Amino acid sequence: MRNIRLFWQIFPACVGITIFSMVLAAWLATTTGRGFYIDHLKQEIRERALLIEPTITSLSKGPERQLQEFVRQTGRRAATRITVIDADGMVLADSNEDQALMDNHGKRPEVEPALAGETGFSVRRSKTIGESMLYAAIPVALQGIDRRGALRLAIPTVSTEAMLSALQWKLFGIGLAVVGLAALLSLWGARRISRPLEEMKRGAEQLTSGRIDQLVKIKSDHLSMEMAGLAGSINQMAEQINRRIQIIIQQRNELEAVFSSMADSVVAIDADKKIIRMNQAAAVLFGLPPEVVKGKDVLGVIRNGALLEMVDCTLTRNIQQEQKIALFNGTDPILLQTHAVPLRDEANRSIGVLLVMNDLTKLNRLENIRQEFVANVSHELKTPITAIKGYVETLLDGALDDRDNAQRFLGIVARQANRLDAIVDDLLILSRIENNRTQEQIELLTGEVGPVLESALQTCAVHADARNIIVQIEYDEALLAPLNQPLLEQAVINLLNNAISYSPEGSLITLRCCGSTNLQGEHWVHLSVTDNGPGIAREHLPRLFERFYRCDKARGRDQGGTGLGLAIVKHIAQAHNGTVEVESLPGQGSTFTITLPAAKAS
Repeated sequence: MRNIRLFWQIFPACVGITIFSMVLAAWLATTTGRGFYIDHLKQEIRERALLIEPTITSLSKGPERQLQEFVRQTGRRAATRITVIDADGMVLADSNEDQALMDNHGKRPEVEPALAGETGFSVRRSKTIGESMLYAAIPVALQGIDRRGALRLAIPTVSTEAMLSALQWKLFGIGLAVVGLAALLSLWGARRISRPLEEMKRGAEQLTSGRIDQLVKIKSDHLSMEMAGLAGSINQMAEQINRRIQIIIQQRNELEAVFSSMADSVVAIDADKKIIRMNQAAAVLFGLPPEVVKGKDVLGVIRNGALLEMVDCTLTRNIQQEQKIALFNGTDPILLQTHAVPLRDEANRSIGVLLVMNDLTKLNRLENIRQEFVANVSHELKTPITAIKGYVETLLDGALDDRDNAQRFLGIVARQANRLDAIVDDLLILSRIENNRTQEQIELLTGEVGPVLESALQTCAVHADARNIIVQIEYDEALLAPLNQPLLEQAVINLLNNAISYSPEGSLITLRCCGSTNLQGEHWVHLSVTDNGPGIAREHLPRLFERFYRCDKARGRDQGGTGLGLAIVKHIAQAHNGTVEVESLPGQGSTFTITLPAAKAS
């Protein structure tokens, strides 16, 4: 059944009741007035008939012409039609028509009771004169006639009908006015009732659609007590729902922010193995956008048997699981610490699985680097410590008395102590650079690169002269870069010292600085050190800048290096937002290049 608006249930009913009441009132007024007036006319015409009855009785003794004349004259004066009828229904006299031409009136409805001795009345249209007439007939004694006759009087009811018609028109006009007024009042009342309900409906629809920013405030002024109470309850309910929705939205935004910013990969799966949600970390892990995989089958997104087995087991057994799983993304395996947690509804029924995957690959790599670093440091420190300990013990065992050996042994101890000191200094420098870079405490000021090369050359000049090596310097004085001069100078010194140490005596080393522009329009400054040393095999190049890594460990220690020089160069370059690279072939020398972003001249 189709629902109808409350307005159309109230307004037509009120107007219909008003129209029905007015029609009923008009009908009652018309019928009652007409009956009352007809009764009044009946009484009046009967009295008239009784007044002339004795005269009719007395005149019926004489000539018929005399009776006819009386009837005609009296009817004209009284504006009443008078008819005398004998017992057989024959008209003896009539005030308006010739009685000889008139038909028998014995069966007329008003005449029959009169001939029977009673008063008869009838309201009908006269066939003779063609008007609506009120007829009243009373019994009358006619002299010279054996049976009793009837005296009938008739008066027209046209005036009565006209009066009643005018009354009907007045009642019709009044009824229209009353119906119009009632319609307006009904319209106002229906609007007054339905409008607050429509506002309540609109407010409920806005709450349903989640539009809490434009809630409808229902005014309870000029409403009925029940409607005002309902409006107040709905307003209070809307405020409470609005407040709770805002809390829910805030909590949802907080959870969304936490979910999106989690470093761990999180995937929510429903009971049908469809993906509900996936955070950004999981999207990066599986190489798929989170919006695309929503609603997809988990078999098409996660193609790892161990993960799928965890999902199936968690859905089946409804228990939490934890396992380390290797995921192959390309060539390198990714180690994931995976937690599978059942998702439950308010009735504690399982509705899905939540996968939380923590990437342990970097942590394992860092752990391996740490172990390797500790091992390298221990090895580098153990060599001089062992040498110092051995020669000291030799001196304590009696070699101290032999002056020549004692001096030679103490010289070795001093060199090993200096090496220990150099290793510790380099470790401290490396730690300080990394720490300052992490805390962004390294200040970079725009300056010329040429003075850095000059200063590094002056520092290494003694070492170069000792090996009879010529250092050639080339640079453009216009080149500028954001730099920290002491740190950058230290990096160039490390590269230059290595070149001097590994180059043959009497060779040439080139210290060069030049600029370049790439396809994106970015400007760069390149600081390079080129030597004519033995070169470096290709397999050593990728690990050359690792801490304590040596191509030839015996020769590196003989040269007095700590194994940290190139690692320091790499971190200094990174602190300047740059890079360091090496080009080398065995027997053809090496070129180490530090690339820094250039600065515009002021």
